Amino acid sequence: MRITVRKAGEGDVVEVATLIARLKSLNEELDPHFKVVHDIDSIALDYVENTLKQDNAFILVAEDSDNGTIVGIIRVEIVDRLFYEPRLKAVVTDIYVRPRYRRKRVGILLLEKAAEEARRRGAGIITAVYPADNVIAASFYEKMGFTRLQEEVYKPL
Repeated sequence: MRITVRKAGEGDVVEVATLIARLKSLNEELDPHFKVVHDIDSIALDYVENTLKQDNAFILVAEDSDNGTIVGIIRVEIVDRLFYEPRLKAVVTDIYVRPRYRRKRVGILLLEKAAEEARRRGAGIITAVYPADNVIAASFYEKMGFTRLQEEVYKPL
């Protein structure tokens, strides 16, 4: 198995959207506060298509070179922190690796390549957002050297 990471392109939209929808559905399984919308598949398609058109966001895919399958994705937004230095931060909004490719460093490779691309675009820090009860994500980011930056709280209206 040889994994390569590259920027997502127009030909990847359907496969990437499928993995985004899987990630969001997994979030729902882990935490009922993340109930997915009924039209998750079409929303995910639009989300990926729009991301590919944006200058301040990108998607990388991890591909199994043996069979051409996309086995993981990472989506990152570049955000201006306006009042803080470094001004630009990269935010990992989505990362997903197919189950049979987990624990094979695919997530690490995706994060490393995303950090390289973010630095190339001028970001000085990288952050990640994920559901508070996702202990798998928390453990992954802790192992990758991430620390708490801010808290987000909510209240239903």
